[in-house]
Amino acid sequence: MIYRSPWSNRYFPPLEDGPLPSEELRNLEVEGNEVFSIYCDQYYEGGISSVYMWEDDNHGFVACFLIKKNGSKAGQEKRGHLQEGSWDAIHVIEVSPDEDGIVAHYCLTSTVMLSLTTENKTSGNFKLAGSIRRQMNLDLSMAEGHLCNMGRMIEDMESKLRNSLEQVYFGKTREMVCTLRPPPEGVQICLPESRPI
Repeated sequence: MIYRSPWSNRYFPPLEDGPLPSEELRNLEVEGNEVFSIYCDQYYEGGISSVYMWEDDNHGFVACFLIKKNGSKAGQEKRGHLQEGSWDAIHVIEVSPDEDGIVAHYCLTSTVMLSLTTENKTSGNFKLAGSIRRQMNLDLSMAEGHLCNMGRMIEDMESKLRNSLEQVYFGKTREMVCTLRPPPEGVQICLPESRPI
């Protein structure tokens, strides 16, 4: 497998004719990696992030923002009662600037993949896994720059995805578990927090 590092802009293993972003786009990619690393620390309390950018055929570019958060008990990022857990977020944004250079069209496609396993004496083993995908299209002014526009879109989308996960996965799972295995009187069932792990 060959990949390009978003930090060094080099291919591993070396690839002489591998495509590289233009200098302007590479500068935006470097800035994106620095900003998104801070975003990852603030919103995910750690994890790994990568930002890749490349030109497309329509005089625009594509940006891919990736986050991986490991919440396994064996990992350093232990959280609560999780035995195993991971949160993978993939945000792909197609950017098409208008001819006048004042406004750009942004098409964001976001996917979140979540998996977790818990184990305790009261509830036994519990496994939950799934993914959710959403898309957003906006025309925004380029006055503050592409990175600000993309950052706001990703932040807004992640908030919506978290809410959907909480309602769909955690809410429906809680409902099914309580229907199939009602807890003893006076005991409330608690599923793991729906925050990113």
